[in-house]
Amino acid sequence: MKKLIAAASLCVASFSVQAAIIVPEYDVNAGKQIAETVCAACHGVNGVSVVPAQPNLGGQNVKYLYKQLVDFKAGYRKNGIMQSQVANLSQQDLANVAGYYANQAPWGVGFGNPATTQEATKLFLGGDKSRDVIGCAGCHGPEAGGNEWAAFPRLGGQHAQYISTQLKLFRAAGRVDDIDSDEQKRVNDAAKEGEMGMMQTVASRLSDRDIRILSDYISAIH
Repeated sequence: MKKLIAAASLCVASFSVQAAIIVPEYDVNAGKQIAETVCAACHGVNGVSVVPAQPNLGGQNVKYLYKQLVDFKAGYRKNGIMQSQVANLSQQDLANVAGYYANQAPWGVGFGNPATTQEATKLFLGGDKSRDVIGCAGCHGPEAGGNEWAAFPRLGGQHAQYISTQLKLFRAAGRVDDIDSDEQKRVNDAAKEGEMGMMQTVASRLSDRDIRILSDYISAIH
């Protein structure tokens, strides 16, 4: 019971953080121009990335996209390439490009690993109580479609390599690992700088194998 209460508390905290996100009214056509000139090389004009290390963006929920862009610009989410790309964009530009990608057709699905599907399904849907690992489906949905209202991202079909990298970045932040650079951890799931966010907490309990099988599984569900 205590574990269930703790899990519920974490989800409620995450909902309260994301619910505060307000996306300015955006111009899809203006966002397309930015996407074509700034974003397309990595994410594709229509939000379908051909580079496994870079995320698909097409059809992602607009609140999530806008928050990530704002966090990159503020330096709260660390990535040298992304921070340089958004450095000269205004808050309105960020809303426009987020709105543009959110209005594109959703990306397709990748390929999972049949050998680990059963194990990964159990971990994704129900977690592992013996290690206090909370299932991913509680926030991202049983088909990894995300939650637009709460700005929880759609994950289903996302590149396995990108998912794996992000889970490792959250894990490094959640464990307060001794790492060389802030770019090797991701903390922008927390409400305030210095606090522990939901993804940091969950990922801190994942093994390398957990991350590998979850990434493969998520890339194939829709």
